[in-house]
Amino acid sequence: MQLAAAGIFAVSAVVSVIATRAFVNHDNMLKAIQAQGTTIPQGTSVDTVVNIAIVFTIGTVVFIAILEFVAALGSYLGWRWMFWAALILFGLGGIGALTNLGNFAHPDSTPLPVAGIAVNEVFPLAELGMFIWLLVGLVKYGPWAMRKPGA
Repeated sequence: MQLAAAGIFAVSAVVSVIATRAFVNHDNMLKAIQAQGTTIPQGTSVDTVVNIAIVFTIGTVVFIAILEFVAALGSYLGWRWMFWAALILFGLGGIGALTNLGNFAHPDSTPLPVAGIAVNEVFPLAELGMFIWLLVGLVKYGPWAMRKPGA
C-alpha cells in the first residue's frame, strides 16, 4: 500500500509537470480562454490575461507536484502521519476524476489535447482507487493497513 501510494504520487507529479511544460503555452492558453468565452476587463490586453493564466497554471502545477513528491517520500518511508495526508490528497484527486469529465465534453476549453486529457484522467481514477483502498485498510487494520496496536 505504501509503495503503491508513493508510486502514484511520484508518477502523477512527473506527468503533470511534463504535460504542463509541453502544452501550456501562449497559443494554447489563448485558444482555451477564447473557447471558454472569458470576458477581458476593459483596459486589459488579451496577452496580459493569457500571461497571468499561464503563470497561475504553472505555479499551481509546481505547488501540487511538490506536495505529491513529499507525499511520495513520506509514503515510501512509511511515515504514519503521512497516511492521513495521503488519504486527503487521494480523496481530492478522486474528486478530480469526476470534475475532469467535463474536459471530454469541451476539449477546446483546456490547453491540453484530447490524448492529454485522457492521460490526465487516468491519475485521478488511480487516486480514487487508492483512496478507497486506504479507507478500507484503515477500517480493517489501521493506517497503512498495519495491525492496530494491541490487536
